[in-house]
Amino acid sequence: MGKGIYIRHNPAVWLLAVFFLAQCKSSYPPEIGELLNSRITRDYQETEVIDLLYFTNRKINSGTGVCSNQNVSVKRGNGLEGGICRIQVPRNHEIGALDLAERPGADRQNRFSILAGERLDSPMDRLNQKEIVVFVHGFNVKFEEAILRAAQIQYDLKFPYPVVLFSWPAGPSDDVLIESLSLTRTYRENQANAAESINDFARWIADVGGQVKTVHLIVHSMGHQMVIPGLKRALEHEPDLKFGEIVFFAPDFPAGEYSKYAGPIQKSAYRTTLYCSPGDNALAVSQRVNGNYRLGMCKQVPGTDVINVNEVDDPVLGIGGLGHGYYSSRAILTDLYQLFLGVKVEKRLFIRKSDPGHGENYVLRK
Repeated sequence: MGKGIYIRHNPAVWLLAVFFLAQCKSSYPPEIGELLNSRITRDYQETEVIDLLYFTNRKINSGTGVCSNQNVSVKRGNGLEGGICRIQVPRNHEIGALDLAERPGADRQNRFSILAGERLDSPMDRLNQKEIVVFVHGFNVKFEEAILRAAQIQYDLKFPYPVVLFSWPAGPSDDVLIESLSLTRTYRENQANAAESINDFARWIADVGGQVKTVHLIVHSMGHQMVIPGLKRALEHEPDLKFGEIVFFAPDFPAGEYSKYAGPIQKSAYRTTLYCSPGDNALAVSQRVNGNYRLGMCKQVPGTDVINVNEVDDPVLGIGGLGHGYYSSRAILTDLYQLFLGVKVEKRLFIRKSDPGHGENYVLRK
């Protein structure tokens, strides 16, 4: 399987390139700029309607294809379903915010809207064959929020290929209204759902990796409790499976156990990146509930770029002021934009090396 646009550091190739460039007259704009401009095919300057492809093992309540919390449950279904959600992403949306219009299609320039939905009999046939980003959400996220977030990420990153959502059964119980007030119980139920979804994800990601040339992964929060063991399981069955960028945001995963999984995951990826924050209050709660230090609170992992975002983490952009939802903020999206262009971490804007003895390699500066 290919590695997308990335080029390995072959000294002979680079020497030939330097020799060739030395024979040419300098020109402006730089050739690298032309390459980037050709890659970024859509400007995303105006309100866009994005046909978001999703896969889910949530229970589907009807066959209408409606992309709603009423139709797509927080409970686990009997198998994997797929479909399309048409999402209106407004040109004037605040970065990180997902404000919904009062009715579908209303307030087009300022509000998100879920316009339509369609269940697909063969959703794998809709996958782009060249390059995709798979987005996996975290704890307490219902279906509507998950699809809106995936669409927002695609729009704000100006990613030239599809963002594909894998949505697992997360969110407060939909048959007990007061459940939303009991976060500990919701956490335990979501945690059980994540564990029960490992095989579903493992089989699915192996199939996707066999069909798409370059698969990138963006994972948030409790989604790691499904994705990390799921990746290991998929790689045990498909050892030649390869990925582009694997990006972990605020992983709610036991830090002491990750070494059991890191080797095969890193070997399968072009690069692995872990964004963390010691000030993540949601992970501090998870630490108390689970009785162990969480990976997203910062822990160095050899072979992984571990980036502390505590300096730029703004609770206003988080979920409920917990400092846990920074993955959708302006600072992080700026770094992700450079990451997906293949720029090394030490070359990216606003990144500096961490001081010795800290739980990370790099710090994202204010």
